[in-house]
Amino acid sequence: MVARGSANSGAKGSCSLDPRTPGTVARPLVAADLFSGAGGITLGLLSAGIDVKFCADINRSCSTTHKRNFPDISFYLGDIRNLDPTLILDACQTVPGELDILMGGPPCQGFSIIGGRDISDPRNGLFHDFIRISKALQPKAIIIENVPGLATLHNGAILRQIGNILDECGYNAGCAELLAAQYGVPQMRWRLVVIGWRRDLGISAGGFPTPSHGCLSIGELVPNKTISPCHSDGFLTAADAISDLPAIKSGETGKDYLSSPTGTYQQEMRRGLRNELYNHYAPRMSEINIRRINALKPGQDWRDLPYELLPDGMKRALRKDHTRRFRRMRWETIPRSIITRFRDPKSGEYIHPDQTRTISIREAARIQSFPDWFIFTGPNTDQYDQVGNAVPPLLAKAIGAEVAKVLTGEATNTKHWPKCRYSLHTSFQTGLFPNSCEKLAA
Repeated sequence: MVARGSANSGAKGSCSLDPRTPGTVARPLVAADLFSGAGGITLGLLSAGIDVKFCADINRSCSTTHKRNFPDISFYLGDIRNLDPTLILDACQTVPGELDILMGGPPCQGFSIIGGRDISDPRNGLFHDFIRISKALQPKAIIIENVPGLATLHNGAILRQIGNILDECGYNAGCAELLAAQYGVPQMRWRLVVIGWRRDLGISAGGFPTPSHGCLSIGELVPNKTISPCHSDGFLTAADAISDLPAIKSGETGKDYLSSPTGTYQQEMRRGLRNELYNHYAPRMSEINIRRINALKPGQDWRDLPYELLPDGMKRALRKDHTRRFRRMRWETIPRSIITRFRDPKSGEYIHPDQTRTISIREAARIQSFPDWFIFTGPNTDQYDQVGNAVPPLLAKAIGAEVAKVLTGEATNTKHWPKCRYSLHTSFQTGLFPNSCEKLAA
């Protein structure tokens, strides 16, 4: 039997993600979103009442998803290295120095622990072009998001250089590790966020939102550390997120809701829809993976499989390793971070709590906090990438709303940065990035 959402689902904070009924700000703010992907940041900013006028990404499927969901926002399909900043100014109908927010997440694969943390990965260099465009636009606020692994790459030199470059470009900047679950996202997903304020504005700090869920502040929880039940109390669970979605088999697509939503989160995810359901496709499983999944109870993983069902490579693995491979989710726990390979049971904790399959595209999107009206386009393989690479919209909404408060003078905590294990403010180290805005712009 499918578990139902818990009684406190969505009890704290707003989980509305309908740009037609956005949060309010004192005056209209204009933003551009670079490396926008499927649109998680864009949706979050719009829902915070910020007018996103321009987006850019190199992925064609992201472009079609963007046009499907944000038909009125200008989209640049192409390599950011070829992007002329005047296109952004024209789309935003502004001039240098007047754009309120420039936000983006330069591709994280080169920084990620999963991706190998290769200092020479050419995708790391796309940060150069983000700064090149920032220098041309001179936005009031710059927001950069990435994986927490960025902070320790090359002994922290990359993060320190980002801080020094922003400083040279005239921005007061700080960073923090934000946990999406603390902002109403049913997922233990961490992001490293850097916020820079143009120095002539007189803003020394701020922009990081106070958590709406749980009992702890920013920086009191950190990645890769066990979180006690009392500290995760109030976080949304798998049941809160997806228990209302219809049962389907491996390789099938569900097109209609078969039950009513339970809890605030599910109600908000289904807002504005009747019976139509999109992207609820469950990846097709091989026969051997179906046998493996059938052998697992909720919370079990590869170590609980019969020896004859283990993949050859895992027959030699230590039992203390890979503890989330082939793990079946539990209704009552908070889902793990969604990655692009959530369709593959050996990639992590992505097996449905009580069905013989991995989670569907829509279920993964729900866990990322994309509402059900948001439709992903392109081949299924592209949709996996779009969902897995996205910034959770509810997290982006929280950041956008707080940045808007700072820019409009409503925020009060603008003198100190939040608690963080890492700092942007150290002496410059040469040899990784150019050490001046002039060199970046050259």
